[in-house]
Amino acid sequence: MMAVLTTLYKTLQAKETLKREQTLVLSFAGAVFIHVMVWTLLPMMLQNNASLDMVEGLAWGREWQLGYEKDPPLFAWVIELITTWSNKGLWISYLAGQLCVATVFFSVWQLGRRIATDAEALVGALLLEGVYYFNFPTPEFNDIVLQMPFAALFGWLLHKAITGNRLTDWFLSGIVASLGLWSRYSMGAYLLPLALFMIAHPVARRRLASPGPWILVLTSTLLFLPHLYWIVKSGFVSIEYVGRRAPEITKITAFLKCFLSFLGAQLLALLPMLLMAIMLWRWKSSRTWLQLKWKNFDQAYVTTLALGPIAISLFLSIITARPLRAMWGAPLWCFGGLFIVMAIRPALTTKRLRYFGRAWFVVLLLPIAFFILDQLYAPKITGNEKRTHFPGTELAQTVADRWHAAIKSPLKYVAGDTWYAGNISFYSSERPSTMFSHGSFRFSPWIDPQDLKRSGAVLIWDATHEGDAIPAALATQYTNAMLQPPVTLDGDVSVYRIGLAFVTPKTLENLETIEHNEK
Repeated sequence: MMAVLTTLYKTLQAKETLKREQTLVLSFAGAVFIHVMVWTLLPMMLQNNASLDMVEGLAWGREWQLGYEKDPPLFAWVIELITTWSNKGLWISYLAGQLCVATVFFSVWQLGRRIATDAEALVGALLLEGVYYFNFPTPEFNDIVLQMPFAALFGWLLHKAITGNRLTDWFLSGIVASLGLWSRYSMGAYLLPLALFMIAHPVARRRLASPGPWILVLTSTLLFLPHLYWIVKSGFVSIEYVGRRAPEITKITAFLKCFLSFLGAQLLALLPMLLMAIMLWRWKSSRTWLQLKWKNFDQAYVTTLALGPIAISLFLSIITARPLRAMWGAPLWCFGGLFIVMAIRPALTTKRLRYFGRAWFVVLLLPIAFFILDQLYAPKITGNEKRTHFPGTELAQTVADRWHAAIKSPLKYVAGDTWYAGNISFYSSERPSTMFSHGSFRFSPWIDPQDLKRSGAVLIWDATHEGDAIPAALATQYTNAMLQPPVTLDGDVSVYRIGLAFVTPKTLENLETIEHNEK
């Protein structure tokens, strides 16, 4: 009789455990689904034009190069592919951005399930909703957003590789590491501290005697070689850009000001998550309020994942005397929530999980409300229209119509202001190749100078700030450019005055010369 009762008790306990696990899985899936749907639909309803990073990426992506002036090429390739597939529908970029964020949540959740309880894994993943970088700015799909899922996937897969030592996991880790670098060089902020961790921690260090880590290194290196070749061949233009973006600061006071400004921006970005963490701390399960043990492999690994990227970024900033920009911190916090949970190990009862769910919902709603207000009312208050409300389609159509009325030949090239030229390149049905005016043929190797002369080009600039005359940089490069009447466009709250000039095709110039001689 006693054996029967024991078996029955164990069966009921197993069913209860299974039911709890299923509830936690459904809670995670539901929360991620809500996040993805909300942040996909909001920009679809409130924005009608591509963002700056998108038009820049699209101008590059149509050229299919191994690298570009500012970045590795993966973002440009991805945005070109998906917008071509969607027939220039912007909804696909909004969805892509949220799928990147969802992948971060999923990867953190999966790692959490390997090293903690299912409840702790759920909380560790959903705490990321309280990080600014994973909600408000994500409708602007760009290289930063694209790098995030690869950083998170790498953290999860590398743990599987170290603990299980399966060659498949090492190989997949190498692929993901390379894709992260193809997205953005800041993937190195994860690779370097984890490489140091592999050397420093005894559990991980033992794997160096096996083929797995070397398969990871070989795979990632071989896959990244084409871009490394491009970096050298291009004269290190993308590396130079990083230097220009973060110029060296020699004065210690000026550097400290920038350094502290970056740290302050990161603190503000993490503030909602930290407030939720305080609530969790009050539910701690032991008197040891902070549990960070180097000998415990899982805790040491998560600590490295969570703090290593920001630590290495700050260290490089200090030794090079180059400041960090606030948004560069965006990919560095993928494992912040899981780190907090592993550090304080809160007692997560069903009742307390419900409280956490309500807090998560509030944290979800706040940036949504701010995003709506920002899109609807901020331009009217400030008088500055957002780029995502710009009449890009109208600009492209107006310029194309003027070109064809005057030149009678295909529009193959546009050169000038990044924003205006990028909009024309994307929204024009002819998708002309683009040369941004701040650069040169070195930054646009896909443009053949001789073909540009044969085909002609549109020159475009911000006449409001630069005047109606052709800017000196463009006038010097295109000496035969013919000034056109400026384009005036009405936005919701702004009036745009856009300078325009045409570089006459060489074939048309030759034809006009022949006709003149015949007369």
